[in-house]
Amino acid sequence: MYDQLKGGRNWQEVCKENSQDANTSQTGGLLKPFGIGALASVPEFEAMAFAMQKPGEISDPFQSSIGWHIIRLEKKIPLPPYSEMETSLKRRVSRDERLQVSQQALTTKRKKQFLFVENQEVKQRIMILADSSLMQGSWKYLGSPDQLKQTIFSVETKPVLVSEFVGYVKVNQKKSSLNPGAYLNQLYENLVEEKIQVAEEEELKKKYPEYSNLLTEYREGILLFEIMETEVWNHASSDTLGQRQYYQANRNNYQAGDRVEARIFSMQEKSVRDEFTSKIKKGDSLTQSDLKRFKSVQNFRIYKKKDSKIIDQIPWTTGLHETESEGLFYLVEVKRLVAPGIESFEEARAQIISDYQDNLEKNWIKELREKYPVKINNKGKKVVLAELIKK
Repeated sequence: MYDQLKGGRNWQEVCKENSQDANTSQTGGLLKPFGIGALASVPEFEAMAFAMQKPGEISDPFQSSIGWHIIRLEKKIPLPPYSEMETSLKRRVSRDERLQVSQQALTTKRKKQFLFVENQEVKQRIMILADSSLMQGSWKYLGSPDQLKQTIFSVETKPVLVSEFVGYVKVNQKKSSLNPGAYLNQLYENLVEEKIQVAEEEELKKKYPEYSNLLTEYREGILLFEIMETEVWNHASSDTLGQRQYYQANRNNYQAGDRVEARIFSMQEKSVRDEFTSKIKKGDSLTQSDLKRFKSVQNFRIYKKKDSKIIDQIPWTTGLHETESEGLFYLVEVKRLVAPGIESFEEARAQIISDYQDNLEKNWIKELREKYPVKINNKGKKVVLAELIKK
């Protein structure tokens, strides 16, 4: 066979006539792409395959544990970019037995470091309460009330009672394909890990004051954000009555110059714009099917200078105007010119909400200062500032 192939005989014909591999003999012996290690059970085959360099190259006959072979290299597939392989690599690493062993060793070390003590007798009495309701995420504790007061484990001598574990399960249980016993044990280990993390964080805070200060800063920042969201931002956005009252009390702050009331149509083809310019000039109304042909339609509204670059490009006169910008064609219909004056509530609403938020914040801070008076030691302040300036 090798002599025939070297003599120029067709590879597919030789395979069909001679190959004893029923899966590939009729397809020219073609194998699915494979990488290093995929054929570890036939190392001679893998070694020969990866030793070949040029597509179309044919190997010398060689023997492996499953028979004799002649290989032809079809092509070498380059390694995909890391971005494409990242997800599958992470999945493979996470399943790797060596990683699981190292994680288990780390868990054991941390349990010892933070004085983890397990009450195995109590744990076993809880674990036997696992039933199929856990798989549906609807497990309920059916043990004795007295057992809830017992310690299931402790971290740094701080006891964790059965009642806390039961509460943790009720909050965190979800539908699971694990058997009930394994799932309840998984939830138990999750709670143990959380308690160890808390102990670890407390130790870090004692050991590294900067870390403690950073955590405090984050917590207080998040707390302040949530309070501001509740007391100011959400209130200002949803309180339409307050917005209108603020507008009426400050109407003169919303003066505007010349404006136009207009609507804007955008489209990708000039021919479409020309067609609808003609239609609107005739006084024909636009149908729903007409509107679908536009890239976008902005209904009539009042514009000031700098509100829209498209409006700024056209003459401020009533009627139809055409313009172009960034590869799109625009048709602008100006209904009327609006004289300078105070903006309506609807026109100024975005600015009103922003101003109303500022007003709510100022009033809120004023109330806080009245409720919690601040006294400053000016002498101490000067000393601190002087020290900070030196640094």
